Amino acid sequence: MTRHKLVFVDVDTQVDFMLPEGKLYAPGAEKLIPNLERLVRFAAEQGVPVISSADAHSPDDPEFQSFPPHCVQGTPGQQKLPQTLLPQRMVLPNEKRARPPVEEFFRCQQWILEKQTLDLFSSIHADWLLAKLPAERYIVYGVTTEYCVKIAALGLLERGLSVEVVVDAICAIEPEAGQVALRQMQEAGARLVKTDDVLAQAKAA
Repeated sequence: MTRHKLVFVDVDTQVDFMLPEGKLYAPGAEKLIPNLERLVRFAAEQGVPVISSADAHSPDDPEFQSFPPHCVQGTPGQQKLPQTLLPQRMVLPNEKRARPPVEEFFRCQQWILEKQTLDLFSSIHADWLLAKLPAERYIVYGVTTEYCVKIAALGLLERGLSVEVVVDAICAIEPEAGQVALRQMQEAGARLVKTDDVLAQAKAA
């Protein structure tokens, strides 16, 4: 199996989190869009695989006891931003029968893991997908810093993987909590980098 230099991990870049009209908007998240576009354009040009997560809630999801309703399946807010999508992509609902045949899997460059909790690894496909996409470095970006980004980064680190978090392509709901989350990720072993660093290092490799 091919070992990639990079795999991008795109966390919850959905309308309800990213845009001011969203149901659970992270203030300032729309300012990330130019860097998200740069990362996705680079992935398209260089063939970098992209693992994306996406909330996909039912209208009565238990998570809505803790957070305002958001990313309800079939609503505009649940959609990923078009700037974060690659042409060859596959959506994997959080159910076993959604797992594709291997030949269909490898025709894609982006895999969107639907989930119903904060944790990327609550998708039953997450570890299966990682096993098919071994890489030297996993580059994490998206929203929100103190919740799903942190949980995704720590989950990757717990699996013994090399993780870089792109600080100018993430956004917190609460800035102070976001700073705490950055320290926690760094203390757990993640490197904090900027978009320019990722693109420059990748081109030099």
